[in-house]
Amino acid sequence: MSEETADGDTQASREDRGRTDTPDIARAKLASVLRAGSRPLSRPAQDAFAQVPRHVFVPEVGPSAAYRDDAIVIKCGPDGLPISSSSQPAMMAIMLEQLGLEPGHRVLEIGTGSGYNAAVMSVVVGRRGKVVSVDIDAELVDRARASLDAAGYDAVVVRCADGGYGDPAAAPFDRVIVTAGAWDIAPAWLEQLAPGGRLVLPLSVRGIQLSVSLERSGERWLATSACRCGFVRMLGAFAGPEAMLRIGAEQPLYAQPADGRPVDVAALRAALAGPSAEIAVGLPSADSGTIGDLDLWLTLTEGGLDRVTLFAAPGGGMSAGFASLLPFGGLMSKPTDPDRLGVAVLLPGELAGREPDEPKVVVRGYGPGGPALAAHLADQAAVWTDLGRPGTMDLCLSVRPPGSAIRPAPGQSVFDRPNARIEVGWPAR
Repeated sequence: MSEETADGDTQASREDRGRTDTPDIARAKLASVLRAGSRPLSRPAQDAFAQVPRHVFVPEVGPSAAYRDDAIVIKCGPDGLPISSSSQPAMMAIMLEQLGLEPGHRVLEIGTGSGYNAAVMSVVVGRRGKVVSVDIDAELVDRARASLDAAGYDAVVVRCADGGYGDPAAAPFDRVIVTAGAWDIAPAWLEQLAPGGRLVLPLSVRGIQLSVSLERSGERWLATSACRCGFVRMLGAFAGPEAMLRIGAEQPLYAQPADGRPVDVAALRAALAGPSAEIAVGLPSADSGTIGDLDLWLTLTEGGLDRVTLFAAPGGGMSAGFASLLPFGGLMSKPTDPDRLGVAVLLPGELAGREPDEPKVVVRGYGPGGPALAAHLADQAAVWTDLGRPGTMDLCLSVRPPGSAIRPAPGQSVFDRPNARIEVGWPAR
């Protein structure tokens, strides 16, 4: 968010005065960036991004900042952590393609935020379609309603309610999209879909969020695509157990253990503040996709380890370069034993201070058990390479009713939630 000065000026507005781009030019540039992205973007979606004025929905930043391909925090909680944001446009584009919106579709959005995503979808579905957006936060609903009206998208219906229950009065919907991190799959989202409908949501699997597109196949729902993502967690009756734990005594550092697993907060704080050990991983490149796929594979195959994600509150003054590594996820061994706790994370070599001709990826271990854990994960990285580097592109994920007795296929892990049984993994080779 922009930094306020004594005279009411903002950093974003000062930057904008030094630019010549008008909002129309900046918006056209953003649409061009999204068209040139690594994933295809349909023509209706391209036109929507080129049309909808994002700066109207995020007035806390200047027009130039509004059209950068960045997420913009629009509300923080008392702890300084974000509770709502305007999503990164590139991630919006990915989810819209997963959703497969068409003119005339009726779509339900869970998590209104700024209202920008609802406006983009309303352009895609057109006058014959309908967009209903639900948010649990009354302040955000009022804000989004005002922005939608100001931008000329008054046909979008915005309701203040717990999105976990959908909107039964307006059902059925051709598409349901969730724009908050979900730990479980609320029954209403599936029940309120019309035949042939599709659900897209950021689903937490062992602490890693995956944007998945689900379609019905008999008694289960199959993911037709998956992509790593990061969204603010869902609130309300269907919120998950993945609470934020403050572990920084002076600096605002937080830990989010996957699935609400117990962790010794004092031991974790001491481990991260102490010395670390690094083990090189024999990978030829360190791009985010490669590291992300290895991280996902390790998280799903190392069931004996726990996962934790670390965050810093915006503007928290993190020092020693630690903030540049956040948020990152790590695997933990013995998380409740201060004498044996280990945390290990994957890092590109340059972030670990390596020279260009040195290893591209390292595993950094913290805590008493960190060196051994880092060495183990480095060994497993070699196994991952031998298996052909399985990642999100070939990930198999399906959802069954809770308590289903069907055995998972070889290579699949099962995660039981109150309202769903999630099977995820890679086919055995």
